[in-house]
Amino acid sequence: MVRFSRAVMPLLLVSVATPVLAQSQSQARAGVTTSAANEPVDRIVVFGDSLADGGFFNALIPNLPAGAGSFTTNPDPVAPEVLAAQLGIDLRPAYGATATTGSNYAIGGARVTAANGPSIPIATQLSGYLARGGTFGPRDLVYIQGGGNDYFAFNALGANNNAILTTAATQLAGVVQSAQAAGAQRIVTFAVQSGGASALQLFNRTYAAALAAANVNALYFDTDKLFNEIVANAPAFGITNVTGQACTVASSLYCTSATLVSPNANRTYVLADSVHPSGIVQEIQGKAVASLVRAPEQIAGLTYAAQSMFRAQRDLIESAERGNAARAGQRLALFGGAGYHYYSKTGSNQVIGITERGFAGTLGADLSLGDKSGVGIAGGYGDGSGDFSLGTGSYRAKSWTVNGYARAGVGPVRVIADGTYGRISYDRISRQVQLGPVSRINRGDTDGDYVSGRVSAAVDLFSAEGVGVGPDVAVQYEKLTIDGYSENGTSSTDVAFGRQRVKGWTGRAGLVARSLPGSAVGFFARADYERNLSDDPRLFTIAPAGAPISYTTNVTRADRDYLSFAMGVDGQLVGALSARAGVSGYALRDDRDSVTAFAGLSMAF
Repeated sequence: MVRFSRAVMPLLLVSVATPVLAQSQSQARAGVTTSAANEPVDRIVVFGDSLADGGFFNALIPNLPAGAGSFTTNPDPVAPEVLAAQLGIDLRPAYGATATTGSNYAIGGARVTAANGPSIPIATQLSGYLARGGTFGPRDLVYIQGGGNDYFAFNALGANNNAILTTAATQLAGVVQSAQAAGAQRIVTFAVQSGGASALQLFNRTYAAALAAANVNALYFDTDKLFNEIVANAPAFGITNVTGQACTVASSLYCTSATLVSPNANRTYVLADSVHPSGIVQEIQGKAVASLVRAPEQIAGLTYAAQSMFRAQRDLIESAERGNAARAGQRLALFGGAGYHYYSKTGSNQVIGITERGFAGTLGADLSLGDKSGVGIAGGYGDGSGDFSLGTGSYRAKSWTVNGYARAGVGPVRVIADGTYGRISYDRISRQVQLGPVSRINRGDTDGDYVSGRVSAAVDLFSAEGVGVGPDVAVQYEKLTIDGYSENGTSSTDVAFGRQRVKGWTGRAGLVARSLPGSAVGFFARADYERNLSDDPRLFTIAPAGAPISYTTNVTRADRDYLSFAMGVDGQLVGALSARAGVSGYALRDDRDSVTAFAGLSMAF
């Protein structure tokens, strides 16, 4: 049976371990990492047992073989170290030589609250950290796991006292509660892999129920489900042995590449010793958890991609809004255009980027009511495809808009009011998760809607040679909602995503140049500074498969300050037929860029 952690070291004394922990907590905010300064997570703080132990016993056992010290096929990293590497974070043990820089407090053999040899209970790991001045910031990810050693205690005492398990499970939920009460905003916690053992399944059920009853906010990962998937599909993962031991030594604590049953046993065996996962299994788990930590940022990126697409369709009619489609003596003009739309968000280790390319088109009618006034209506359509950075997936997007506008002259001031309603359909949203040699695709579909209203004003401060130049100002309201959806599978990495929304007021100020009435070619060009006037944080809720609780976290908000631009030309070809072209977009919005270029025709009647 594949089971979880045990590390009983009878030759070590509890009194030896305690000063090491005290030393490690001498710096409350130890563990400043190598991740980029603008990443959502800059430190991982770990509390747990041997499944997360990154080298506690290296500080206590002088004769450990070189490269040994963790409970796996050393020197392979354990799961939280894999997670840290995926996120670009340097995670080190909070003991021994790294005590002043490490933030991994997990210790092999630790029970949830009860003493067990030299290990420090998980609850005490946390309480000791806090008592010595440790704190949690908004960019800390707190990793909490345990329960396996309480299962071994249950077996050692006759396997007939279920209270050992249920009490430990409830107390582990209390550890999560304590971390949250101490300020932890990002917590990840785990089920225990059961291998089919009814006692461990009882622990998992009790733990899940206790977390739900406490209403904690944590990212729950169903490790039991993942391990069952590995065992059931072992060949796909390159695993040939699900019951044997990769190490020739009794405890994987002493295991190294020199003590494997075969040179690649760390990649072909599920188990390192009788209870601890091998390197390949640790890697799979760490990458699976990383995919879930990244998932909110990844899917939240769709809102700004959608906003860019809707704005691009609206920008296609700006030249007509300003009266450039109108012709002297002819009141009605029909216009249309098709163009290329591009949106890009640079990615990082933690915030998955997006590159979207697609088609944007519009068809509309403009009714001139005078030299300075008119109304119009237009419909827009967009069709694009996007790729997530780091090879983490892709999607298709289709959008539709209905736009209405009116323009008027108030003395020397030109005023335009417009409104837009749109719908977007996201098809084949794919999150690609690399689990060792297996590339898993988690798929889903969703829809959204968009509403905006805008009023702009411009005036010519000076004019010459048929061109007027002056200030351009605008204020607009937008609300974009993407519906919640669940990915289609039931694997351990499938996720249900909640609804997400971006809304608020935006102000714009800049300069616009335009052709004056009577010019043979109608054109305009503007450049503006834009600012999002709302300062609300973005929150996103997800629930991984098998999770008894949902997880709500902050996700990245686009920069409030940026530059926008647009340019349009409408020149008469022959008779009532004119050619249209233009470009629009925004730039310097942190690492987001959007540009749309189009060409088309208009016909005056």
